[in-house]
Amino acid sequence: MSWNIHIIRRKTKIYAALKNNKREGSKVRSSYIYLGPIVDALKILADLQIKPLIDENEISCSGEIVLGKIANSVSMSKVLEKYTGDKRVAEALMNIIILRALFPESKRKLVQVRMEHSILKYSTDMRYFEEVYQFMDEIYDNLGDVTYDLIKNALKKYRLDLKYLIIDATRIKVWKDKETGLVRFGYSSGNELKNLPQVNLVLGLNSQQIPLFANTYPGNTSDVKMFEDFIHRINTRYRSLTQKVKDKFVIFDQGNVNEDNIEYLRTFKKDGIHFVSMVRTNSTPRFIKEIDKSSMPLIYSSEKSKNEITCIYGALNDCDVYGKRSRVLVCYNPDLMNQLCQTMDRRVAEVKQTVTDGESLEDVLKLISKYNLKRALKPIEEDGKLKLEVNETEITARKEHYGFFTLFTDHLGLSAEEIIAIYKSRNLVEEGFRSLKSDSKIDPVYHSKDMRIETHTVLVVAGYLLTSLLRAILNSNGMEYSFGGLKDTIKSGNAVEGFYEHEKLRNRLYIHRPVKPTADLEAIFRELKIKVPTFDVKEVIPTNIS
Repeated sequence: MSWNIHIIRRKTKIYAALKNNKREGSKVRSSYIYLGPIVDALKILADLQIKPLIDENEISCSGEIVLGKIANSVSMSKVLEKYTGDKRVAEALMNIIILRALFPESKRKLVQVRMEHSILKYSTDMRYFEEVYQFMDEIYDNLGDVTYDLIKNALKKYRLDLKYLIIDATRIKVWKDKETGLVRFGYSSGNELKNLPQVNLVLGLNSQQIPLFANTYPGNTSDVKMFEDFIHRINTRYRSLTQKVKDKFVIFDQGNVNEDNIEYLRTFKKDGIHFVSMVRTNSTPRFIKEIDKSSMPLIYSSEKSKNEITCIYGALNDCDVYGKRSRVLVCYNPDLMNQLCQTMDRRVAEVKQTVTDGESLEDVLKLISKYNLKRALKPIEEDGKLKLEVNETEITARKEHYGFFTLFTDHLGLSAEEIIAIYKSRNLVEEGFRSLKSDSKIDPVYHSKDMRIETHTVLVVAGYLLTSLLRAILNSNGMEYSFGGLKDTIKSGNAVEGFYEHEKLRNRLYIHRPVKPTADLEAIFRELKIKVPTFDVKEVIPTNIS
């Protein structure tokens, strides 16, 4: 704390005071709050720890302290000052990034409400709410450079895994009713309607889910076009960083797999960029017809629960895909096979029950079409009654293909284990997107100007960077957290502030008193070498002033 207990010894008597040292130039000036004889002082100190305060307010502090430690470790304030030229603007932006990472709320609420009830209010000089938008506009022209400098500083400070760079994209919804240069109407997900205003976010993550690169694109840009620009950007402007990455992979979803797109992806190979993709489901049979499941070696295993492990077996071959030599990995997952077989049996049983219940031919046909069972089930009307013909040969043939999926890549030097590991790392990117959308609530975006939509997106990613760095530090020391669980833990330590008066004190004290942190939060403090906060005196006010 800034005020320390100061003991005064006078002959046989002992007195106590609170002492504060403040440097002014080359001199250190001390201020004292006299507490009286040691017995009275101990009572006052005990009151300061537990007694309710006058006009007591709750203050958030632990999350700001923890993320502030990570932000300082990558010199976030200095990086922001470098591109804004203003220390005050840099401090304000850094605090907004930290608050937004902890409390995913609007900028208005962050500044007008959250800041007033946060420990950061003592370090942010923000006179007007409108200044937030001015500060966002000041950083707009250098968004990529800010992210790049933060990552460079993180690489100097921490041991980040640079074996692979995994690149993927997601859609971010925008609260607008018309298109702009950046905002375009399109699909946001398979369960939502078309014509949703959106922008695209492309992320390049490492295996620790740390965002090394990020960029935004118009909402109607195809994945291939985004990847082309993104890869060109990171290989030119940020080449000093990408050269440290052993291999860079675009993980391509099978929904975008076609001959033109794959041919386009192959052109990135000269830049050290490879792809790993899943073959379309309808193309898988040609790769598995010669495969013997019983002879396939184990290439991947993962613990699904305490007593359950899922295994994937694989067979590796080099063969032509879309006319060019590729490394093809045929994978077999028995758990997936059992799951799909059970689903098939359940759907067939449901159609049979529909026929038994006397439903109309039209209803039965709709259900068969819904479950894609037209070749396996055929309803027939005889003597006014509906019967069902079941093609057991078709059902058996389908089940024989269940559990198989096929991956392919243009990197001919990868092992089966490496291919499946790289493709599985797509889950890391998807988890990162889920965290940005659920924990950080990056969308929907409520800004109206394109430049502020971009700035908002990158600032939220910067907050996600701080959280992912913290998570990587803790995970490397056996303290494993999900993004949501980690955020809840570091936010759990709050404080109260209010006035303290005592008849033996000449001054009224404004006290900041943290609540005792949980064991998990204390462990994080210890890991980051943060001193557990104790009470502090924020202001000393003469008692004759209200």
